[in-house]
Amino acid sequence: MIMPALAPNSLYPVAPSNEGSDTESSHLTQGTQSRQGSRGTGKLTGACVHCKSLKVRCEFSPGDSACQRCQAGNYQCMARTRKKRKPAPTHEDLQERSLNQDLQIKSLLLEFDKIKTETKIREWMAKAHSETSSETSDPNQWRVYEHAGIEHPRYMSHNVSAVDMAITTFFPQGGGLHALSPPNIVKHCGLYPSEIVELFRIFFDRINPFFSILDPDLHTPERLIWTSPFLFTVICATASRYYTERPNLFRLAKDFARDVAEKALIDASKSVDVCQAYLLLAVYPVPKKRWAEDRSWLLMGVAIRMALELQLNQPPPPHLDVREALNRTRTWLNCFCVDGSHAIQFGKQPMLRLDDYTARHSEDWYKTSPINIDFDIHLCGYVELIILMAEWRNEIAEEDMKLKRGESFDPVSICVKFDGRLSAGINKWIRRYAQDSDATPICVYRGRTTQLIAAYLRLVVLSLAFQQQLKRGLNRDSYVVQKSIDAAQSVIHIMIDQLYPTGTLRYAMEAHFLFVSFAAAFLLNFLRPKLLPLLDEGQYQGIVSLVGQLIDVLGSKKVALDGRHTPALYSRFLSSLLAKHRPKKSEATDTIMSDGLKIYPQYPSDRQQTPPNQFSWPDTTDYRGDVSPPSHSDLPDGTVFQQSGEATMDFSLTYFMRSVSQDQPAVGFDPNTRPVVAPVPVQWETYEQELSNLYNANASAQYATSWRPLY
Repeated sequence: MIMPALAPNSLYPVAPSNEGSDTESSHLTQGTQSRQGSRGTGKLTGACVHCKSLKVRCEFSPGDSACQRCQAGNYQCMARTRKKRKPAPTHEDLQERSLNQDLQIKSLLLEFDKIKTETKIREWMAKAHSETSSETSDPNQWRVYEHAGIEHPRYMSHNVSAVDMAITTFFPQGGGLHALSPPNIVKHCGLYPSEIVELFRIFFDRINPFFSILDPDLHTPERLIWTSPFLFTVICATASRYYTERPNLFRLAKDFARDVAEKALIDASKSVDVCQAYLLLAVYPVPKKRWAEDRSWLLMGVAIRMALELQLNQPPPPHLDVREALNRTRTWLNCFCVDGSHAIQFGKQPMLRLDDYTARHSEDWYKTSPINIDFDIHLCGYVELIILMAEWRNEIAEEDMKLKRGESFDPVSICVKFDGRLSAGINKWIRRYAQDSDATPICVYRGRTTQLIAAYLRLVVLSLAFQQQLKRGLNRDSYVVQKSIDAAQSVIHIMIDQLYPTGTLRYAMEAHFLFVSFAAAFLLNFLRPKLLPLLDEGQYQGIVSLVGQLIDVLGSKKVALDGRHTPALYSRFLSSLLAKHRPKKSEATDTIMSDGLKIYPQYPSDRQQTPPNQFSWPDTTDYRGDVSPPSHSDLPDGTVFQQSGEATMDFSLTYFMRSVSQDQPAVGFDPNTRPVVAPVPVQWETYEQELSNLYNANASAQYATSWRPLY
């Protein structure tokens, strides 16, 4: 059967056409020649295009170049050609494609991060607005959004071009930094150049004197805003708490400071500026509703670890500028002091070594250069006090080992010796302060805070001697009794008589309020019936009056910024403790201060109340004592001692910290030896696990070490 002719198309051309291209004619000729060659040799190369579509073989007549089916159907008998394959991509092509995909993914992630950041900022603004609305109905006090150009407080506006333009004009960027934008705290808090300058002035006039880690000539706003946004944000956020022109700015600025700290940790940013920023966040933490939520020690650990990696404990490289070299050393000495102070407070091993070369040879560092800042002399004095405390802890540790070996245990003599060394040390630095003829009023103030710290450290040492001597018997004329009372009263007198009248006390570090609260709580224990024989009538009235004045000072509006400020919290704690030992209202609560101002305790409604506890500081629980109590016949009249079956009184600072925080039971007991501090609470173990995950195993071992205090 002969198939009807099909219409010509691109796949099956009917006949050669003179109108085709030269390329098509060439393909046809090659196909014909190939077919003829195959027929002549008897080897078929395969079916033609038409026969292949029918899935049959070509059949040729002798002498024909076209197969029979193509002739019958008037098809062009054209040999099949190999389909041109797409060339495989080269290695360079794959690399380019991978790079393009990475860039696309990065772009999407950046867009996603931007959306998340905008969402967070909206939430922060809404939260800050709700907090402000709950406290005041005056809309003029909420100026954060007005400054930022935000139309509605619950929705973030993108109209920040005015702020950006003002910042770029006032703080010109250096070469190659034209693509940078101001930090988020500037854009979203609406900080104009004049306000930034004012915040930096507040920081260096009111905050840096207490924690002198920055150089005002080096850490300027025009430099930090572009080179170190992290430190710039922390400075602005810390100072904003004391910026009276915009009292609600701190509520929003603290969130930006916390956010930039998290980003710096994730990005693994490492520089002296970043280290300083973490230290500032640790010393001036964001207020928390509960003490256990405070992460100050975690930030401090990050700063110290970073300082070690930057080798700040080594002599500065010779090529560095003198001011930058001083900046490195100053940062390291502050790390050393913060670490030592934290170890004393929480009964933990310090992360830094006692034999640190830079710290031990820093006695005259404050006069190594004419451009040392004025507060470097006080920093050197503080370093020496911390070294003395570290030596005391080591000697107490040796006595502790004697106790474990069954030998005689006498920490009282060691405490008495170091009390003398601390007194001699601070007297030496007082003489040095007096030789500084160019000392400004704020430098004099800083020198007095160093004296307060020295008196507090003396009390920490003597509190251990007091606790140990109480088991053997204490009388009114005992050296430990009189010197411990003197040290505690000195701490309070320095704060009330010397620091408070200056009006600068509200800017102090939170640790200073801890020092004076510990001293006051120590004195209040003498009002107990058991310890009352150690006081005469004048001392009794003096303690009641002095602690009452301190309660009023800490709770006054000149010191406490709000109900969550640390002095307000300690004021409430001390007032509860005073009421417990002396139910009637103290006459000192209406005391008129030396500056003529009559002050009253300020306890706002949002102040978290101190919860009741089974035992209050320094009570622990029934404990027999590690020394057999002497008989009454062996003791003179008026002597008190720890009797068997009585609640142990733990006067240590570590136990005081746990009593104030009210997180976990403070102590555990070994019936065969002496009271020891219980294992670290679960919250602290969680925090230490967080920190250990940030660094390698060797480094985390330094942070995760928890130990039993030596007293």
